[in-house]
Amino acid sequence: MADYHRVHPVIAGSPLPAPEQAKDKLKPSAAHDEQVLPITAPPPYAPAPMRAPRRKRHSRCYRCVCWTLVVAIVLVVALGATAGILYAVFRPKIPTFNVDRLTVTRFDVNTTTAVVTDAFEVQVTANNPNRRIGVYYDGGEVTASFNGTELCSGAFPALYQGHRTTVRPLITLQGQTSLDSAVAAQLAQQQQAGFIPLTVNARVPIRIKFGVIKLWKMTGKARCNLVVDRLQAETRLRIRSNSCSFKLKI
Repeated sequence: MADYHRVHPVIAGSPLPAPEQAKDKLKPSAAHDEQVLPITAPPPYAPAPMRAPRRKRHSRCYRCVCWTLVVAIVLVVALGATAGILYAVFRPKIPTFNVDRLTVTRFDVNTTTAVVTDAFEVQVTANNPNRRIGVYYDGGEVTASFNGTELCSGAFPALYQGHRTTVRPLITLQGQTSLDSAVAAQLAQQQQAGFIPLTVNARVPIRIKFGVIKLWKMTGKARCNLVVDRLQAETRLRIRSNSCSFKLKI
């Protein structure tokens, strides 16, 4: 087949293009074809930080608080119901205390130093009026004082008191006390008048026994306000007045 050549119009007076230049214009630039774009590596993979499930955590805390309150309420109700049943069945009554006898075995007063050295024997009567309740006395302390100044002290014996029984422990008190001038003057004045106020305090740990059930340890506090006629060695004092009270601290 015969080759057909396209005929380009040429404006009169313009120079004819050279064959090589015309070919170059038709070909694309080699530099443009060979231009290579830079290849960048993808950034390293970094996992997104995990967020704590706040709602779940809050719901767990709320459940723990709710269960704690429920358990506490159940325990309180159970203890209250148990105490009510025990009270209804046993009808507990507080034991009574009284000082029956007070003997001075030693009473020396140093007028120069105002030091009192004394020893008492106190017989206490404890009565348990309960029909089905026993009382354990786990030791304790007994003191005797004059106008707020302690003169002597001793130990309450450890013993068990059955239901509807009376015990009479004999307690020995000993002490040495330095009196100030005001207390020494008051004691001398009361000795001459024959009316000496004395206070006997007892603080005793107690456990109550309901049938076969032994409760926790509580504190019994007894206080007896006495008025005696005199303080003289080897003398059984005459108790002019005697007022005792007993409280049980749970």
